[in-house]
Amino acid sequence: MAKTIGYSPDELWKAIIEDLFDEFLEYFMPELYEQIDFTKGYIFLEQELKKLFRESKNKKRITDKLVKVYLKNGDEKWILIHIEIQGYNDDEFTRRMFKYFYRIYDKYEKDINAIAIFTDDKKDYKPDKYEYKFLGTKVTYEYNTYKILEQTEEKLLQDKNLFALVILAGLYSIKCEKIKEQKYKFKLNLIRLLRQRKYTNEKIQIIFDFIEGIIRLPETEEKLYKEEIEKNLKGGREPMGMKELIEKYAMKEGMKEGIKKGKKEGKKEGKIEGKIEGKVEANVRVVKNMLKKKLTKHEILDYTGMTETEYEEAICMVIED
Repeated sequence: MAKTIGYSPDELWKAIIEDLFDEFLEYFMPELYEQIDFTKGYIFLEQELKKLFRESKNKKRITDKLVKVYLKNGDEKWILIHIEIQGYNDDEFTRRMFKYFYRIYDKYEKDINAIAIFTDDKKDYKPDKYEYKFLGTKVTYEYNTYKILEQTEEKLLQDKNLFALVILAGLYSIKCEKIKEQKYKFKLNLIRLLRQRKYTNEKIQIIFDFIEGIIRLPETEEKLYKEEIEKNLKGGREPMGMKELIEKYAMKEGMKEGIKKGKKEGKKEGKIEGKIEGKVEANVRVVKNMLKKKLTKHEILDYTGMTETEYEEAICMVIED
C-alpha cells in the first residue's frame, strides 16, 4: 500500500486487508485462523466476484473481497468479506449480502464464512441478517458483523494483534469528524504506537501508509503534526526503519511544498518556468538532506520517485552549491 493519497476509505480498507490478511484473520476469525494451513497460501478471488456480479453498476462492490484458504485437514474454504462504508440505513444491504452468498455457493459449492464490517458513524446501524417470507416460505440468512464505532480505545490498545492498531486508526478517523481540533493528536498517537511496537519494516510501512490515507489533516494541523513527529525522533530508540519512514514522509511533504511554491510563483509571474523551478529546488533540498544521512543513489531514487535525470540535475546543483 505504497500510495494512499487520493484513495477513498473503502479502497484503503480493501488494500490493508490484502496486505495484512494473516493478522486480519487472526483478529476477526480466530477459530478459523487456527485451522488454516498457511504454508499453502491463500488466493484472492476478485475475478470470480466480477463474473458473478458483472451486470451490477454498484461501484461500492469494489470493497468486497472473496478469499480462498486451505485448512490443515486438506479442506478448501472460501471467505467473503464485505466492507460497508456508508452513513445511512440501506434497506438493500442485507438482501445484497444474501445474494452474494447464494450466487457464490450455487456457482462453486464451497463453504463460506461471511463478515460485514461497518466503518460508518451511525450507532444504530448494523444489520446482521436477511429474512424472506412469502405464504409460508421462509428464509433467514445470518452473517458475522463488526462495528468499528462499538470498539473502545482501551480494548484495542490492549490487543497485541497488529490489526487492532488498524482498527484503532479507523476508530480515530470516525472520531476525527466530530472532534476536528483533535485530529492531528489522534494521528500522532497512532504514529507513537507504531514506533513503540516491534513490527517488521514492511508491516510498519503498510500501517503507516494506511494511517496517512485514512486521516488527512488540514494544512495548519499537518504542520503541527510534522513538527511533533520530528521532535519525537530526537532522542529515544525507534524500531528499525521507523526513522527512515518518517524522514521519507517529511521528504515527500517537502517536495510537495516546493512544487506547490513553484506553481504559485509561476502563475504569479505568468511563467511555466516557475513550476519547474519549484520542483527542482525541492529536489535539491531533498537530495542534499538525504546525502547527509548517507543514503545511496538507489535509496534516494526509491524513496523520492525521482527520475535518473532529475537526480543527476539535483546532484550537480548540490555540488555547485
